[in-house]
Amino acid sequence: MSHPHEIAPEAPCVEQLLRLPKSRLELLQEWAIDGTGVAASARVRDSDGRIALVKTSWTDGWFLPGGAVEPNEIPAEAARREVREETGLDATIGSPLVVLDQRYLSENGDKEWFSALYVVYAAAAEGEIPDVSQLGVTDDEILAARWFDTLPEEFHDGELLRPYL
Repeated sequence: MSHPHEIAPEAPCVEQLLRLPKSRLELLQEWAIDGTGVAASARVRDSDGRIALVKTSWTDGWFLPGGAVEPNEIPAEAARREVREETGLDATIGSPLVVLDQRYLSENGDKEWFSALYVVYAAAAEGEIPDVSQLGVTDDEILAARWFDTLPEEFHDGELLRPYL
C-alpha cells in the first residue's frame, strides 16, 4: 500500500477507524492486501456550485462518487473513471482535498485486519445526471445519483469529510 504523502503530499491526512462485520472485512481484504489498498473519490461541483452525490448499496446515506483504484491506475484517474461510471459526468479532476488513512477492525475486536488509503479530489463537471438505470457497472451498484445545492444531512462519513468539502 502507498503512503498518504506519496499519493497527495499537499493534502491533509486524517486517521479513520472502521469497525465492520467480519463478512464485510473478508470482502474487502483482497482489495486491501492483494490489490492496491487505495480508493479514490471526487467532490464534483458544477458552475452553480452544486455537488454530485450517489447512494450505493453499501453506504448509509449519500456519498461522493468513487471507488477502488485498480492496479496500474493512478488515484486521480480512478476518481475520474468512478465519477463517469457512477454519475455519467465527465469530470475534470483537480487537487486532492484530504486523504483518509483508514484502519479496518472487526466490529467486536481490536485486531486490525488491514489498512487502506482513501483520497478525495476536488473536481468539476457540467451536465445532467442520467437515470440511475444507466449508472454503475452492475445493475444494483448505484441506487440513486443527483445534484445537491448543499451537502445533505444524511451524508456518509459527514463528520469526518464535511470540513474538507
